[in-house]
Amino acid sequence: MNKAFIIILVSAFLTLVNFHTLKAQNIKTIEAIQEKDTDFFDYEDYEQDKNGTLRPVGDLVFLKGCNWYCGGTVSTIMATSELATQSDNTYTAENTHDFDHNTAWIEGKEDYGIGESITYSIDFSKDQFYEGQLGINKLIIANGYKKSKKAWQANSRIKKLRMYVNNKSYYDILLKDSFEIQTVAIDKLMFPKNTVTEITFEIREVYEGAIYKDTALSLLMFDGVGVH
Repeated sequence: MNKAFIIILVSAFLTLVNFHTLKAQNIKTIEAIQEKDTDFFDYEDYEQDKNGTLRPVGDLVFLKGCNWYCGGTVSTIMATSELATQSDNTYTAENTHDFDHNTAWIEGKEDYGIGESITYSIDFSKDQFYEGQLGINKLIIANGYKKSKKAWQANSRIKKLRMYVNNKSYYDILLKDSFEIQTVAIDKLMFPKNTVTEITFEIREVYEGAIYKDTALSLLMFDGVGVH
């Protein structure tokens, strides 16, 4: 093979590698904000005892009252892998969006799930009454398997997520290794009418669990604009 041609090929390859490296470096990195569970969970109801003291009744409810989901909606949630059902416990992608901190998506790979992802589809392609008013500007996250402190410590948690919008890199998100709720403020992302918007979150790094490599995510939900 002609030496000059080889040099041209190598130069083109290095240019391509440098382009993708620069592209990856240009992804904005944002850090999660530590919040308190008490700001996001409340009991179903309260009742007074004989002394007039209010006592909680029922289970803890996530995002009790009106919130973005009073008008906002997610059509489908899919993951690249899911841990198989064990006893009565499921680990499906939908568990991240069910308002229940006792359930979780757990990826189904044998290692820590690096590269596995979960995709939320917001479908307004057939809604003739939707005018494009809905959008999100915050993620609300319960990292790890939150049903108990023991389960949370045993399983791996996510350290870094890469967020994609319609398959284009959007953010690198650094999550805290925290049992309590954390939030991530993002630039306002609107959902246009007559379209399907796909938001994907890919596991890039993890905090290793004390027992299991399985990486868990209990809640990843949205807050935003256009509901009221």
